[in-house]
Amino acid sequence: MQTHPFIESVINRVVGITLAVVVWMVYSWLLFCYGGEEIWMACLDGMVSVGLLAVAGFLYGYIDGTIHALQIQIALAVLVQAISLAGAFELQVLLEQRSGGDFMDSVSLRLVFGVLCWIILLQWYRMNRTNEPDLKDISGIEANKVQEDAVPADETFLDRVSVKDGSRIHIIHLGELLYLQAGGDYVTLFTPGGQYVKEQTMKYFETHLPPALFVRIHRSCIVNTEQILRVELFGKENYQVRLKNGVCLRASNAGYKLLKERLSL
Repeated sequence: MQTHPFIESVINRVVGITLAVVVWMVYSWLLFCYGGEEIWMACLDGMVSVGLLAVAGFLYGYIDGTIHALQIQIALAVLVQAISLAGAFELQVLLEQRSGGDFMDSVSLRLVFGVLCWIILLQWYRMNRTNEPDLKDISGIEANKVQEDAVPADETFLDRVSVKDGSRIHIIHLGELLYLQAGGDYVTLFTPGGQYVKEQTMKYFETHLPPALFVRIHRSCIVNTEQILRVELFGKENYQVRLKNGVCLRASNAGYKLLKERLSL
């Protein structure tokens, strides 16, 4: 399990929705000008095609970084384009607007536009993977020192975390805490008994949880080292941390170095 780039950031959500609308408008205009469709049909056609591409692109975010074989990536891209074309063709058939031959005349336009959008989306995911503002360019020892120095001298580390849920207050002991994930302006705490949301920053937990027990392996994830089963390598400098309960968490390159330092590997 890994946090989706669009979910973990409000800015990403706003930008993603805005770009989807812009792409839909551009695609509809191309279908109207070069695809020979009426304006209302071009808008509806564009909505279906871009919508299917957007859904496929969003779902890809959950597996981004785990697929490294070029053949699989190409096959996945072909499948996505085929689904988008099939959706647009079914729309044409349902509305009885055009014949199969007329639709084939616009296939080249649809494929070029769809492939271009897919390539741009994959490049954005790749840039997002390599952009680690919180931990990048910090070696394991340096990150450890920064984390420890961030805690005031007169303040001790947390031994439990309290979460208010309406009229109830949950007390989570550190031994029960599996990992933490950022979700916009809040942090989700994962325990064997469930999930708890706390309005706090990842930086706060990074500097207030015991560094001997908790490691920030990614800008959006802090893990309990006692819950780690193994660390797996997927391709070049792509790591996953598998927990004892089967959950897989993505680790950045700097986070992996810090984890190795903490585990004395």
